[in-house]
Amino acid sequence: MKKGYERRERVSKAIQREVARMLWSNVIKDDRLSAMVSIIDVNMSPSLSSARIYFSIIDSDLIDDIGVQAGAKAALDAQSGMISGELARTLNLKYAPRLHFIYTKSLKDSVELISLIDRTVESDESNK
Repeated sequence: MKKGYERRERVSKAIQREVARMLWSNVIKDDRLSAMVSIIDVNMSPSLSSARIYFSIIDSDLIDDIGVQAGAKAALDAQSGMISGELARTLNLKYAPRLHFIYTKSLKDSVELISLIDRTVESDESNK
């Protein structure tokens, strides 16, 4: 495995942990983040100068609410400078990466898939 790729993966995982920590410890304060937000994945550019941060809404009552999704994205975008600076300090990065927050519904899709599997198993068991 290439050395640059390994570093990129390590930095991606560290950013994922740190942004999640900032969200859960209320370092990122914004009323638009009233729903529980989960950081799903982080993809770093090869130069480590920018990061795409994929997030999802955890609250099952709000997961389909487009207004909540847009509000969370707007809040994260508004705080991206502060988050980027905090990441550079905390992770000892030479340069603060530009952050791009992207909403993903992969968490919702996973929950729906698990529900479908459970229903199928129950149906198979009742047919025996």
